Amino acid sequence: MKAWLASCLCWVAIMAHADQAAPPAPPVQVRVHAVPTGSLMQGETARIAVDLLTPDFFTDAPVLPELHVDGAYLSLSDETPGHLVETVNGQTWSGVSRTYLLTPLMSGAMEIPSFEITAHVGAARTPVSVQTQPLSLSVRALVLPPGVSEALIAGSVKLTQTITPQDGSLHVGDTVTRRIEIVAEGAPAMMLPPTTFAPVDGLTLYAASPVTRDAVDSHGGFVGGDRVDTASYVIGHRGHYRLPAVTVRWLDSRTRQWRESTAPEVRFHAWWGAPDKPRFALPGRGFMPRLIGWLSSDAGLAVLLLIVLGWLGWFFRDACRRGWQRWQAWRYRRRHSEPVAFRAVRRQRQASSAAAMAEAIDAWVRRAADDGAPVSVSAWASRYGDATLRVQWAGVQDALYGQGGSAWSASSLVDALGSARQRWKHSRRRWRHRSALPPLNPLN
Repeated sequence: MKAWLASCLCWVAIMAHADQAAPPAPPVQVRVHAVPTGSLMQGETARIAVDLLTPDFFTDAPVLPELHVDGAYLSLSDETPGHLVETVNGQTWSGVSRTYLLTPLMSGAMEIPSFEITAHVGAARTPVSVQTQPLSLSVRALVLPPGVSEALIAGSVKLTQTITPQDGSLHVGDTVTRRIEIVAEGAPAMMLPPTTFAPVDGLTLYAASPVTRDAVDSHGGFVGGDRVDTASYVIGHRGHYRLPAVTVRWLDSRTRQWRESTAPEVRFHAWWGAPDKPRFALPGRGFMPRLIGWLSSDAGLAVLLLIVLGWLGWFFRDACRRGWQRWQAWRYRRRHSEPVAFRAVRRQRQASSAAAMAEAIDAWVRRAADDGAPVSVSAWASRYGDATLRVQWAGVQDALYGQGGSAWSASSLVDALGSARQRWKHSRRRWRHRSALPPLNPLN
């Protein structure tokens, strides 16, 4: 019995000494609030600040969990923890601040649930766990304009385009690399829209995996997101190519106005062959392989084409000379034909000068006479014309050589000449179709 009581007293003494050796854990306060305060806009990125304060000091950075909220993109920022110094009940408290980036994807009420934070405070060996209070937020709906399916809200958006190679000397088999970088102020990289590289006929498209990162300033504060999309186009055929422009529509978080940032289209031309030389050429390449390689290039093909055309021109020089002379004769006849001369008469429909009208009509009559037509306007009027043609032509003659008392109309005269010309052409067609053979069975 005495031994049992002695062991109990030793155990109690040991426990009392342990309680005196372990100091009590210092108090820790935690608060969660949105920056900026107030309601949020759907698609707009806000900060959720988590502040931890203690009258002692933190021996290590607090451990915050990865949170998941339905209908929102929530991630722990890589910002450098900010240091806090505040006075609480006359006592100086110090602490650190961490930031979550929140982008609500749906409108309405949203709640960030309570979560646990673990921190090492003071000289205590065991970490201290503290539970946060739930945070309720209100999200306003965002109305998208026509043609916009995704909302990007940022302070500014900049698109930078890089094309390689830049010299433009491209040939079949070469590769054109297009790099599009989107830098958005105030929006995380995960919210930036992917760049769509449209396929182009004659080019084989190879898209690379995007590269995203969040940018911070010199003090470790979140600035915005950066996204880089890269695509390579392998040229398969000779010709002209156009890579369409890339446009990103976004909402200015300051002015609440929709804006566009555009990377311009890219145009280039690819030639035959691939003139790129290897960096380390193999020795022993003779004259003939170099000559064949040059003849297969654009310059060589152009020289061969000129030689062939020159030889064909010399071999068929007589035929080319005769063809040239026939073409010149046809061109002369065409320029001095009866239809061309009558079109000049029609252009005088609004003329007021009797001299200009008479000159155009006289040129047409002389040209039509070569085709068997009457040799004067009077003969035209008596054979194919009517009273209107005789009266209008008499008025022109009176204006030229008489007292000018007779009135005439340029439009009426042109219409009368056109009717007479139609009768003349109709009579020519009838004469051409008339058979030259006598009737087989004459009646007389």
